[in-house]
Amino acid sequence: MRKLVALSMVLTAALLMGGCGLGKMVKKYPEVTVTLDNPDLENKGGEVAYTIKGTIPPKYMKKKATMTFTPSLSVDGEKVTPPFAIITLKGEKAKGDGITIPYKTGGTFTKSGTFKFDEKYETADIVVGAEANLKKKHHDFGDRNLGEGISNTSARANLTPRLTDNAGSGTAFLLAPHNYKAEFIGRTATLYFDLNSSNMNWNNPNNKTKAAKDSIKEFIDFMGNDYIIDRVVISGWASPEGEETNNQGLSERRFQVGKSWFNDKFNAYLKDYAKRNNIKMKDLQRPTFEYVNNAKGEDWDGFEAAIEKSNIAQKNQILNVVRSQANNDMREQKIREMTDIYPEIADAILPPLRRAEIQMVCKKHDTYTDAELIRLVQSNPEDFSVNERLYAASVATDMSVKESIYKSLINNKKTENDWRAYNNLGAMKLNDYYQSGNQADLEEALNYLQKAAALSPNNGVILNNMAIADYLSGDLAAAQANFEASANASVQPVNQNYNTGALSILNGDYSKAAQLMGNQSCDYNTALVQLLQKDYNAAKATLDCIDNVDAKTAYLKAVLAARMKAEEGVYSNLATAIDLDPSLKKTAKRDAEFKRYRHSDRFKQLVK
Repeated sequence: MRKLVALSMVLTAALLMGGCGLGKMVKKYPEVTVTLDNPDLENKGGEVAYTIKGTIPPKYMKKKATMTFTPSLSVDGEKVTPPFAIITLKGEKAKGDGITIPYKTGGTFTKSGTFKFDEKYETADIVVGAEANLKKKHHDFGDRNLGEGISNTSARANLTPRLTDNAGSGTAFLLAPHNYKAEFIGRTATLYFDLNSSNMNWNNPNNKTKAAKDSIKEFIDFMGNDYIIDRVVISGWASPEGEETNNQGLSERRFQVGKSWFNDKFNAYLKDYAKRNNIKMKDLQRPTFEYVNNAKGEDWDGFEAAIEKSNIAQKNQILNVVRSQANNDMREQKIREMTDIYPEIADAILPPLRRAEIQMVCKKHDTYTDAELIRLVQSNPEDFSVNERLYAASVATDMSVKESIYKSLINNKKTENDWRAYNNLGAMKLNDYYQSGNQADLEEALNYLQKAAALSPNNGVILNNMAIADYLSGDLAAAQANFEASANASVQPVNQNYNTGALSILNGDYSKAAQLMGNQSCDYNTALVQLLQKDYNAAKATLDCIDNVDAKTAYLKAVLAARMKAEEGVYSNLATAIDLDPSLKKTAKRDAEFKRYRHSDRFKQLVK
């Protein structure tokens, strides 16, 4: 019986392969070509685009025959539901739908389409099966392999947030602005000079007035209060009756005299400070501050103000004459002429204008360092404004100190309604979640951020942090919406071009991503876009200039090396990535980007 069955099968095959038309199609099937236009399929915005092309040789397609090509994916040896479109060909006299292929000349066919990406497709084989029908006869040709694996490199877009009060062009857990502005205090001493002189003459009548002496005494006494000096502004002035270019040089020299006088007084102060604090002068670090040269030349404003305040009966006429002149040379000449008519100008108006004003500017709270400010804010918070306390938290490097300052604000009825402390606690907890993955930190962060949003709706800083929370939670649609809302917020809007650009990579819009991110140098996501756009040289330059290469950067460098067929680069960069993050062994093993190297001993050794 078995011999009869076997004989029957042989006879059937012989009939198919014999003189009938289908038999010839079966025999000549190796001459039929079917290929993927690009065998390196990839995920782009959750979709995989493909183009299948084929060629039917002349005198192959029987006029009444049909052929069907069924592309599909084989995952771990099992076919998944075919995501590809089925391709149907027909002969010139065959019925039904399909692409007509002439018998005599043969022909070509092309089929393009997309299907949704699934992570399990990364290791899939892309195969195509074919079958032919002619009248009542049928033949299944089996599968051909078209390609291997679907890359998922576009999913490697990565937001790497950092805790900061300035987003800049990256991704940040944003701390709210402290709005603290230093309050400046200071004193001014005035030194007076003789006509056309920059020599210091203490017998000058203006230097001997009580007002001048008091200004110097108060200046020196203020210096003794140990304030930290921010800057010293020295204004050198000349009276406006002399020639203009000479007066400018005179005011510059008076600036230098004022600077020398200040340095003498400051050196005396330092010696006294060292003595009071039992410090040797050689061990005393001299404070640094800015000297501002404010040499103004002729003091026209001072002249007019002095005339207006004077008791000269014709002061209005004097001012009108001076103001009506076409240029400074003519104004100077008029003043010289009027000193003969009005001696008060020469005796009382002009001499006080020949001076140097030394203004010492100090920050109100610079009597203590940032460290002292932090300590005082913690011990006596009621003595400081909200802005000062937020500033102290901003300069604190100890995260627990930051947190304690923010909590003291939200736990006090006088300050509990300031959104900034809630936002900052939320940002800090988000940072903790990012570092540890502890779900409780994420829940606490969202609680703080929701309270901040209730106090300050449509706030760009808060929305930024909520967007990052969405991103870290895997809700990319919500992250996109909140980033866009942050950029358009009515309060504290935040530029979100970089973040929305990075998300555009995941959405498959690479040109938009590049435009929004501005092709930043030495930036991971910029390099990723360049790679995905196949600008490999640009991607390499961007990756090569990144300092402190982390695991994801090294891995992307390995992917780029694979695309550029630089085998050594694949192994060396992959080794670095795996050393920094051993979980990448499993990733690399499945990654279609490395399909050309999977069977090499070095690759196997790396990912084992």
